[in-house]
Amino acid sequence: MKPLSLSLRLPLPSVVKRFVVNREVRLLLIHLLIWVTVSLVQYYLMIRFVPAGKAPAGTAVIYQYASQPFVYLQITLLMNLIFVICVHGCYWFYRWVFDRDRRWSAPVFFGFAVALFIGFAFLMGIYAGIFERHIDQAMVVSSVSFSWVYALVFTFVRAYRQQKRDQQRLIQQKTQAELAALKAQVNPHFLFNTLNNLYGTALTGDSDRTAVGIEHLSGVMRHMVEESKRDRTPIGKEIKFLEDTIELHQMRIPRLDTIRIQSIMRWDGLQAEIAPLLLVSFIENAFKYGISMSQPCFVDIRLTVEQGQLSFRCRNSIIPTNRLGASTGTGIDNVQQRLALLYPKRHTLTIQEENDVFDVTLTIVLQNS
Repeated sequence: MKPLSLSLRLPLPSVVKRFVVNREVRLLLIHLLIWVTVSLVQYYLMIRFVPAGKAPAGTAVIYQYASQPFVYLQITLLMNLIFVICVHGCYWFYRWVFDRDRRWSAPVFFGFAVALFIGFAFLMGIYAGIFERHIDQAMVVSSVSFSWVYALVFTFVRAYRQQKRDQQRLIQQKTQAELAALKAQVNPHFLFNTLNNLYGTALTGDSDRTAVGIEHLSGVMRHMVEESKRDRTPIGKEIKFLEDTIELHQMRIPRLDTIRIQSIMRWDGLQAEIAPLLLVSFIENAFKYGISMSQPCFVDIRLTVEQGQLSFRCRNSIIPTNRLGASTGTGIDNVQQRLALLYPKRHTLTIQEENDVFDVTLTIVLQNS
């Protein structure tokens, strides 16, 4: 009989896991550790080498707890935790306000900065009251000013570094999107089918359809080469690119009663711009994994741009034999990351897979209100 063994490795609740692995929480704890370490080193050096009578102003609390190091440690942890939370809270509020990209962002943050200064002064008053110590006005002003300036400098430096990281990620994601679109359109299989289709229409004497196909192919290639270099492209050009892409796919698919393809795109004509090649991955996936020659299938694409807001929906049947595992999600993952960088707080993306239908719904606020 095998001995009974009990495992002590209990799974952490998902909330705890998310809290522990959260990057912001880790940074806050590291920041707290740094300040607590600085405070304890100061505590040791002052007691070890500086007599109480020669101690500088503001360090009397250290000697008050010279014989109670653990009490001083608790006080240090509490005070530094409050300080670090205020500093990181300033950064979080800055990101929350400016991520919305509104005209009132700067005035609102300015008001918050004033409130933060008053808050630090209030905390200094609580500190003096707890330890029943008189702190002269110059000490209060210098301590509050240091805390306030430190919080603002920390916020602006972190925001600047985060912006640089976002720009680098955006460049990387854009390059990946350009390469993905280029591969989707220039791969030998696609070009062979498209050119073979154009050749077939030319042989039948259908010169009009041949010319239209060549025009679509030319438009797609030109858009990828020229517009993909820009950060934004006019919405009219992007819609034309998507229409050309859909037409090329339709040309290489035989006309069967079991295959239903529908595309409706509307634009109110108002000036608007969008990041290039942002939607084409959804369309490529729909045709790549939603079309079958042997069973009923469909692709339904709808795009509306009104008053600076884009609404996009792409639905397609799920063909099990076309599924290639994780490779189907690469392009969509890329789009999700680009959306997070390009349109923070200004887009909603819903992807559902239900009843053998793959359904993508996307809305983007293209114009700032």
